[in-house]
Amino acid sequence: MNEIIEFLNTCGLYYLATSDGNQAKVRPMNFVKDVNGKLSFYTSKQKDLYKQLEKNPLAEISAKGKEGWIRIYGPVSFNEQPEVFEKWAAEAEYFRFADENKVVCSFDTITVDYMPGYQVPLPDFIAGWKRTVTAEEEVKYTAKLQ
Repeated sequence: MNEIIEFLNTCGLYYLATSDGNQAKVRPMNFVKDVNGKLSFYTSKQKDLYKQLEKNPLAEISAKGKEGWIRIYGPVSFNEQPEVFEKWAAEAEYFRFADENKVVCSFDTITVDYMPGYQVPLPDFIAGWKRTVTAEEEVKYTAKLQ
């Protein structure tokens, strides 16, 4: 999990997709952490993101790094434990002002697809993952985690 979070952090900006009825919704993100072994992010109960995940807990993160692309998808659940925000507040001043509407969103299980860039060394974190070649001759590595 730490390697995947490190990959996302080196990307700087990545995108989280949810659905609103039959319409996809995508927003930029730049904060993920490991909470009890689960890839996690935060939102507010007042935001559309929270309301969309309440109705349909499936979400997906997509990011491009120097070495390739990563897609992370699966169901998300909510964690309202205040100690998570206390820990995050020690790392980022923004969380010192967290109110009762902040909620941690954690992927329960994730499937991760990694598509390496052209002639780029493969990252260590994909060791043992399933390798497939698409009809377009793109190489993809996939693992189900947690």
